[in-house]
Amino acid sequence: MNEKYEKELIELKKKFGKIITLTVPLDEDDSNKVAILFLKKPDRTVRGLVGSLATSKDGGIRAIEAALKNLRVGGDDLKLILENDDAMASLDEAIYELFAVQKATIKKN
Repeated sequence: MNEKYEKELIELKKKFGKIITLTVPLDEDDSNKVAILFLKKPDRTVRGLVGSLATSKDGGIRAIEAALKNLRVGGDDLKLILENDDAMASLDEAIYELFAVQKATIKKN
């Protein structure tokens, strides 16, 4: 990560606490072309919105777009990703992982 991103990341951590760095390939044929996004941790409102979009008909891409728009706090311009089909297609697993939570356990006594 270059110095520009490192300085921005330090400031974002002060403001938001935990920051997630998302590296998104912009060209499937060139691994050097990437966009860097800094995301805040999803809250219940964003989880609900993205969850409802993800389960709706044809909602996968809309859910990814909603997640990025609601969680991005810094990094590269979001348009680099939203207007790039290769980039959007690469995000499925990363967004799923971002919204994964630890499971509560039940113990019968």
